[in-house]
Parts: sequence; structure tokens; C-alpha cells
Amino acid sequence: MTYDSYGNLTVAGVASYLKEKKVFPADADLSVVDLHAVKESIEGFVNLIYHVYDQSGKSVIMKQMLSLPRFRIEDEKNNTVEETNDEGWILDLGRMRSEIATLIFWNSVYPGISPEIYLFDEPNRIIVMEDLMDLSLLRFELCRMVKHGHFTAKIGAFFARNLFFSSNLHLTNYKKSEVERFFINPEYTALAPFLFRESIGVSWEREMVSGTDEKRALLVDDPQIQAEFKRLENKFLHDKECLIHTDLHSSNIMISFDDVRIIDGEFAGFGPLAQDFGRLTGSLTLNYISWFGDESPTATEKADFQAYLLTTITDLYRTFHNEFRQLVEARRDESYSLKSLDVDAYLIDQLQNALSYTGVNVLSRLSNRGICYDLLRLPESKRLLPCLLGMDIAREVMRNHKNYTSINDYIQLLKNLA
Repeated sequence: MTYDSYGNLTVAGVASYLKEKKVFPADADLSVVDLHAVKESIEGFVNLIYHVYDQSGKSVIMKQMLSLPRFRIEDEKNNTVEETNDEGWILDLGRMRSEIATLIFWNSVYPGISPEIYLFDEPNRIIVMEDLMDLSLLRFELCRMVKHGHFTAKIGAFFARNLFFSSNLHLTNYKKSEVERFFINPEYTALAPFLFRESIGVSWEREMVSGTDEKRALLVDDPQIQAEFKRLENKFLHDKECLIHTDLHSSNIMISFDDVRIIDGEFAGFGPLAQDFGRLTGSLTLNYISWFGDESPTATEKADFQAYLLTTITDLYRTFHNEFRQLVEARRDESYSLKSLDVDAYLIDQLQNALSYTGVNVLSRLSNRGICYDLLRLPESKRLLPCLLGMDIAREVMRNHKNYTSINDYIQLLKNLA
């Protein structure tokens, strides 16, 4: 059977479909792998994703959006997956259109930063794209203590170029309004409830490991923290600064020793760059604190890798700053807004908002449901200390981000955890 009763391709139907669309020759002997069956290939379950290849070595990734208002939830405790119907989570085809447009735009800003798109079949909700199976998810590489020195140079430069070329720094007000309309995504706000309203720092709705209540109360009962959640949510929803990914954690970056790619821009839209910076800085921070609960490496190995993570965070921001300054200086004479821009103040404001968003994003991955793999890989009894540290970090940066004028200030905060 090619399609199931809901119009979703079956594994058997994938090969026939790709031959019919002439992605592969009609006589090709195709192998089809459901990536949901490969634990480390993907995180997230709202799409069907297949790796397809022939005997000649040609290969593609095919993704089909589920046609039902349902999604699959991973049970982090029992290592199971269940399918659920939820009328509050209806996938919109506009999200797929937006993802394709976003990936194409990002490749124009920084060539090779995203996978190439080969086919978009809108009626069947299918994308066929470049195969990146030779790359690994950054999150799993970090959890194996694999170092990638080139990572920050590419992502930091990409952040600067994306911010510059999709914002009022480069575009006229009219052109920017046109670009914003083109990239309208009905799924842009999908993360807002998880980040700002159901967070462990806002309510007691989500469970955590035992022993966290006292620290959690310092967040939930703090008017300053609650006001900061509201400020950041309002900024996320209404500050159309530039085109952002919104969900750029370490499982949406694929990496090898000579390549870096950003994937899964399904929630992308116009918003504050600080959310992308905060999401990624939060991922690196979560990995950093996870080693305080991991007893498998030696103390020397852990200290060495944590030092690498601190260097990675530092280099990410420094590369962004250097690239941004070069873009501004190269085009300052072309724009009145650039001539009057106080670059130092602008970058400090970006940093301070990014660090506050880092706190929000760290908190979003500490509850039992939705816990990041960095902590999930630890025995449950060893997650308490990292969770307490994560709450301490979030509380500090959300309350005092205005005191941070250099990324070195944040690095010192992390060093002090030891």
C-alpha cells in the first residue's frame, strides 16, 4: 500500500513516489530507512522522515508532514513513543512553505548553511532535500565529548549576516514589511506556551526531579522573574527584528568535522535574534551543567570538555560581533540608520537580551516532560544537581542581565558553578 488511510506515505510507498517524481530512475533499487526508528537521527515527531538511497550512492532525505491533528510524544522515563490526538495541535501547511522559503533565504545569506531543497510537493505535504546523514546532531556530539572547533565561526557569522540582511539595518521599511509578509508562518508562535507560560519558572504544572521545589519557588514567586517572562514573551511575539529560527537548539544543528548545517526551520518567522542566540546558548549551557551529574568521565576529562564549551560560547558571540561590525562598516555610507548606529550599545543590548532568553530556554528543558537529552542521558538520581544549577543560572541572568556587558561576564558565571 502506497498511502495509509490518512494520506501519509507508507515506507513501501516512498520508493514508488520518488521514482514517479523522477528524483530517482524508474529502475533504481532503493533502500528506505524510517529515521524515527534510528534513535540518534532525529528529535521530534510531527513529521514522517525517511532516508532514501540507491546502489550508486545517490541519496536524499524525504519529509512528509503528518495529515492528522496528532503528534507523537516521547516518554523520557519509559523510553516509549505514543501517538495522540490533540485538537490544540493542528499542523498547518503554511509551516512547510515557510520552512522551505527560510532555508532557501538562509542559503543565500550564508551559502551551504542549510540543506538544499530538491522538491516541494505541496498537495502531499512532502519535501525532498539534500541528504545530511553523514553529519551528526550537535547535541549527541556534545554528549560524546566530541569537539568541533569550526562550529562557532560559521554559526556566529551566519547570525550576523542573517540579522543584517533581514532587518531594517539593510532593508528599507517598505522592503522589510514586504519580506515580513512573505515569511508569515502560522506556526511561529508554537513555542510560546512552552517557553513563557508552562515553564517551570512560571507555574507548577510540569513535574521535575525531586528536590527542586525550594529553588523553583524562588522563580515562581519572584515578581521580577515573572515580569521578565512577560517582557520576553511580548518581545518574542511582537519584535519583528529579523528572520529567526525560534527553535535553534543543538538538535537542530547538524555537524561534521568540516561542515555545519541548520535544519528544521518549521517555526521560523520574524522575531528577535536574541531568542535564537538564547536557544543555542541555552543548549550549550545545558550540556555544560550536565557534566556535573555525569560520573563516567574522569574529573580531568570533564574539566577539559567544560572548558571547550566555555570557549565555544565565547567564540560564538565574538565571531558574531566581529562579523556584524564588518557588515556595518562596509555599508555605513549607504544608510542613514547605519551612520547613526551606536554599534557598541547595539551589541550590548543584543547580548543582554540573549542572556535573558538563555535563562528562559534553559528552564524550558529541565522539566521531566521535554527534558533535553543532555540530562536525560543521566541516571534520574544524578539529574538533581544539574537542574538546580540550571535554575540558578536562569534566575541570575533573568534578574540581572543588564549587568552583563561582555560575554566574559556570563562565562565567569558558569565558571563559578564549579
